[in-house]
Amino acid sequence: MDHKPPLDGALTKTNPTCKVPVMYLITMAHTGEALALFEHFQLSVVEKNLFKNDDLVLLITGEGPFEASVRTALTLSKYRFSEVINLGIAGSLSDELKIGTLLPIRTFYLIQDLKPAFKTFKSLDQGVDCLTSFERILDPEKARKLKGIAHLVDREGWGVALAAKEALIPFRSYKMISDEAGTHGACELIKEEAHHFSLKLAHELSNILGMPSLNKTKRPTLSVTELKGFHFTHTTYHKFHQLLNKLSIKFEKTPEEIFDSLKVSDFLILDVLPKERTKLLLQTMEEKIDPTKKLMDEKMKNLTHLFQKEGLKLIMDPHLENLKVTVSFEASTDEELHKKARGLLNLSLKNFSDLMNGDLHVE
Repeated sequence: MDHKPPLDGALTKTNPTCKVPVMYLITMAHTGEALALFEHFQLSVVEKNLFKNDDLVLLITGEGPFEASVRTALTLSKYRFSEVINLGIAGSLSDELKIGTLLPIRTFYLIQDLKPAFKTFKSLDQGVDCLTSFERILDPEKARKLKGIAHLVDREGWGVALAAKEALIPFRSYKMISDEAGTHGACELIKEEAHHFSLKLAHELSNILGMPSLNKTKRPTLSVTELKGFHFTHTTYHKFHQLLNKLSIKFEKTPEEIFDSLKVSDFLILDVLPKERTKLLLQTMEEKIDPTKKLMDEKMKNLTHLFQKEGLKLIMDPHLENLKVTVSFEASTDEELHKKARGLLNLSLKNFSDLMNGDLHVE
């Protein structure tokens, strides 16, 4: 697949006469999809849902074609962009497409009430077609009716394309298949694999923007005999191999090299049960994959502690896709009810909102 950006020579960094720096606008629907990009590209917060470095701006558009179009259009007015690239996950409308595969999008269609709108937008000369839907396609029957119209379905691509075309800025899109549209439990599957998708999207974007290709690593072949002193169930051993493979991709090393770098001997001297030792090893591997997530989890824990001191329970989306939170508490008397209500008035959700929007400096 040719990932080189279709830009004129006058817009490339290698042209010494170019006075306008290349600035890409990358749009993604959810923060959860983009988490790995924050570290991978060293992005800084500009404002809510907007992040940047010297080469690109990342916009979190949210779901919905019109919402995505408006947010994209507003962002396009703030910088001089050479190109808009829509990146993210999408549901498959074909039984032949494999989950985890990144595909170039040829054309975007808009559908409302399962009916395609007249206006379409071209992304690339070759690739698959994608429907942008006003609603999530969770019903198998609805998905069946859409098969044959396009290969994929997303929630924002058409809207981003609309804004880019109106601004006369080159546009293209790539989608990674996250699930089969209309499949029961698809949302749970996406949440479970959210970080894996995010990590792959970050590396794929590096390739798309012309960075060196990642080394292809073979499937880990380390056996249980090399992990004496640990207690692995079928599930935790499977997770170990998944994490080992992800680390191999991230650091461009073989699984054996990654295994050596884990310093397993440090875990073996810990005075804990083998099961706990395994848990600590997996936790360390997860932190190496996504240090940002660890930092966010720690800060989130500190913030929720303030609510817990008031006897309040705070529930939020662990994948940071939904900014809404649920606050609950129990009371058996009017006095207890009023006390907790007063405690609630003294608390604020601003720090939560800032953190979930990528501000890691929240105290």
